[in-house]
Amino acid sequence: MRWTGILAAAALATGGLASTAQAQGSETIEVFTRADLERALTNLNATFEPQEEYRNLDITFEGSILADALLLACEDEETEKNCYGTSILATFENPEGATRETILEAVNTYNYNENFGRAYIDSEGTISVRFYIISDGGITRQNYETQIGLWTSSLNNFFGYLYPEAETEAATDS
Repeated sequence: MRWTGILAAAALATGGLASTAQAQGSETIEVFTRADLERALTNLNATFEPQEEYRNLDITFEGSILADALLLACEDEETEKNCYGTSILATFENPEGATRETILEAVNTYNYNENFGRAYIDSEGTISVRFYIISDGGITRQNYETQIGLWTSSLNNFFGYLYPEAETEAATDS
C-alpha cells in the first residue's frame, strides 16, 4: 500500500514536470528578444557568441554548421527592443572545381526540395542559405525552436547538394 502511494506521488510529480515543460514550450512570444533566441539555440545544443562590432550572434550548430543570427524589424534596432523578425544566415565555400552551373543546380535543388530556407548566391558570389522567422501575431517557443531546428536539418541536405563528392566519400568510408 505504501509503495502504491509513493508511485502515485512520483507519477503526479512527473506529470507536473511534464506539464510545466509543455506550458513553457507553448508560451507565446509576441516579440523576439536576444534571450528568446539564445534559449532556442541552447535547447538545440548550438553554441553562440556575440560579434564584437555588430549585433549578430555567431552560431555553431551540431555537425559544425556555422551561421549567424540577427534580430530584425525592431522598434529600436540598436537596443533590439520589440523585434518581430529573426534572420539566420549560413554561408558556404565554393566547392573545389565546381562550375557556376553545378553550384546553381545545388541552389535550385535546395530551393525546390527544402521548405525552411532560401539558398542563393549573393552579389559577391557567396553561396548563402537564409532563414527568416516572424513573430507577428505570436509564435510559441516550441515552434520557434522547431523551425530553427528544421532549417538546420535542411542545411545538412544542402551539404549533399553542394558537395556531392563529400557525401559519396563519407558513404564509402562507413
